[in-house]
Amino acid sequence: MSEASVYEDKPEFENAMNDRWILVDGYSVLHAWPKLRRLARRRLEQQREVLVTALRQYADHTGRKVTVVFDGYAAKHKPEVAGPSHGVEVLFSERGKTADDVIERLVGQAEARKKILVVTSDNMERHTVESMGAQSVSAEAFEVEVETALAELGRLVRFHGRRRKIGSVRDRFGG
Repeated sequence: MSEASVYEDKPEFENAMNDRWILVDGYSVLHAWPKLRRLARRRLEQQREVLVTALRQYADHTGRKVTVVFDGYAAKHKPEVAGPSHGVEVLFSERGKTADDVIERLVGQAEARKKILVVTSDNMERHTVESMGAQSVSAEAFEVEVETALAELGRLVRFHGRRRKIGSVRDRFGG
């Protein structure tokens, strides 16, 4: 199955997607998305913030639960307590553990594993979570999904903003 057709090959995917829990391997996505790679000269903390902001907008627009997991060893100033970041849960692995370990534990503890989508470009990790009952998609394929959702959100904001301006002008002139 090609990455571009990952959603077409799974028709149940879109129909029940709002029920899905999306687990994102944060550094896999940071390295795979060209826009985030361009931020490579910036500090890692800034790159994480940009990713979390994009995922928050995606989660807000789609109504999906999103958890992004980062390797804790790479975060010099990781928060002591990870938690929701306005719609996106941000987790850091403990010392001696990887994001993959955390993702596998979360999938293993979940009751509805079929409703979990793991986002990573690590083929070994994708195989592991799929063998546990979750679905997976590469970071590159998920980037297309996020960009599409954010473009739709942008169109909606522009449309409603334009509508509000037109409506207020009509209200002033009794139209």
